[in-house]
Amino acid sequence: MKCAQCMTKNCAKLGQNCTDKEFTTIASAYEGETQQIMECAACTEGNFYNELTRIEETRQFCQYMGYKKIGLAFCVGVHREARLVEAYFRKFFEVESVICKVCGVDKAKLGLQQIKEGARESMCNPAMQAKLLEEAGVEFNVSMGLCVGHDAIFNHASSVPVTVLVAKDRVLAHNPLGAIYSRYWLKKLGIYEEEV
Repeated sequence: MKCAQCMTKNCAKLGQNCTDKEFTTIASAYEGETQQIMECAACTEGNFYNELTRIEETRQFCQYMGYKKIGLAFCVGVHREARLVEAYFRKFFEVESVICKVCGVDKAKLGLQQIKEGARESMCNPAMQAKLLEEAGVEFNVSMGLCVGHDAIFNHASSVPVTVLVAKDRVLAHNPLGAIYSRYWLKKLGIYEEEV
């Protein structure tokens, strides 16, 4: 699959199927909770297209799903933002929140590389974030600013569906696509639009 290189996007425009997947195979991927998620995602998109922010869309989707209790897994670097997001979500749901440094385990105990050698440094703990939210009985998780890799562990360990509200990018104020929107960053990354 090389969809990023396709210039026609006929799957979106004309319903073209460029794969060998029959409809029955596709439909079988959307059963039970997955079908319900698809229906509620379509309702959120269809009813509020280009009207709601991502935080509002997340709330609306969770309401469509009938969730009562959601989890918030966040990075210590976005603690202030997590407090504000939690305050918003608490208007609609019961919210459990878990910081990345939960349990306070020293990186040295797991032989992990430190940012500043010789200093005591608590490791990020995405597996325990997921476990603690599971134990709290959340029905859905929202990820905020977890590091690359840590987010993968959290998503993999989560027992419930996960959405990303904030993708960490320390350099670009948590806006990873900023690098693609800036000709200076494109040059630094060695990407030239005329070559793609």
